[in-house]
Amino acid sequence: MFATARTLTALFSSYGLLLLANGLFTTLTSLRSKLEGFSVEVLGLLMACYFLGMFVGARFAPKQIERAGHIRAFAAFASVLSMSPLIHMLWIDPRVWAVLRYVDGYCLAGLFIVTESWLNARATNETRGSILALYMVVNYLAYGIGQLLLRFSDPGHFDLFAMASIAFSLSLVPLLLTRSQAPAPEPMSRLRIKPLLETAPAGFWGAICAGAINSAFFAMAPIFAQDLGLSVQQISIFMMCGIFGGLFLQIPIGRLSDRIERRRVLAAVSFGTLLLSLAMIELSRLSLPNYWLYGTVFAYGSLAFVIYSLSSAHVNDWSDPNQLMQTSSGLLVGYGSGAIAGPLISGALMGQFGPGALFAYTGVCVFLLMLFAIYQSVVAGQAREKVAFVPQPAAQFPAEELFHAAQDAAEPVTETPSDTTKAPPAQQGQAAG
Repeated sequence: MFATARTLTALFSSYGLLLLANGLFTTLTSLRSKLEGFSVEVLGLLMACYFLGMFVGARFAPKQIERAGHIRAFAAFASVLSMSPLIHMLWIDPRVWAVLRYVDGYCLAGLFIVTESWLNARATNETRGSILALYMVVNYLAYGIGQLLLRFSDPGHFDLFAMASIAFSLSLVPLLLTRSQAPAPEPMSRLRIKPLLETAPAGFWGAICAGAINSAFFAMAPIFAQDLGLSVQQISIFMMCGIFGGLFLQIPIGRLSDRIERRRVLAAVSFGTLLLSLAMIELSRLSLPNYWLYGTVFAYGSLAFVIYSLSSAHVNDWSDPNQLMQTSSGLLVGYGSGAIAGPLISGALMGQFGPGALFAYTGVCVFLLMLFAIYQSVVAGQAREKVAFVPQPAAQFPAEELFHAAQDAAEPVTETPSDTTKAPPAQQGQAAG
């Protein structure tokens, strides 16, 4: 594992700088939008454009990677991204920003696909879990550290946008200078998004819920904190606590779900997220020391950001091992749909009812998921052989799903039975990754 990790040092360094820049830029865009007088509804639209760009990038970016190769494609996407913060400052207009956020999402989709496909090409069945766990740590650490860069200047100034642009540009350097051989691009074909996970509806709706609440958090949580009167420095700590929380319980809850029926664990995690959403609403009404807010959002992130991983593991438990491509496509459709809708709905609610509406929205989402997971667990009542749980980052589209959903399966799609009708055959091995 360590020998493989050493060969991936340049890739992890480039990807870490990329996530650091994106963590800074995403929160900075939300704060600057508020300073420029954009409504929360407009901010929600901007973030929806960002996730729409990711969704479209999953379809078209792989073809560009196939033509250019991994390193040149990474360089091209990162170069375009490095221009975006500067253009944001040249044209402060929500229509221009909407287009830019769409382009940002498209480029990031390509960068995630490059990174994940490179990791999968270098990992073996014996090292894949460890490599992806290290990848997850890089995700959360880099994105969280990006929040701390907000402390160095005022969002109303040009400085932080320049820092984001510099970090995007620096992400090119390690990969362009590496002597490691890039993997050969895989031939790409038409995108397939079916079957839509009829075998594991709880996992599919869990992916939708994860996209809906995670995108809303990253888009609107800075505005929530700002409306509570937190300074820019305090907002950076608030966001960092939520993101680092996502790293805290991934492995313990994953191991628990390997021993207990996953839908029950998913229902329990949803219930815990509901309670913490209610706590965040209550804290928004009280004048308590900030450490109450920091601790609660840390706990919220530790549960909310594990929903996707649980949902993905449950879907793979119930899926035909020969149709994992279609399974990944279905997960992408679910997560992407939720991620596009999340900022739009939460932004509209915050505009009408105030900052607490953000966590009222997340509370409703996880409450519905909890009820559905309980229903599926009771009605289906059947367990099957489990695949190993693999933690997955929730700071953006799941990169593995982006990569797999961009490919067409070689075998024909066949309809599979619902998990509420009959038990599927036991799997012959563990799913990769």
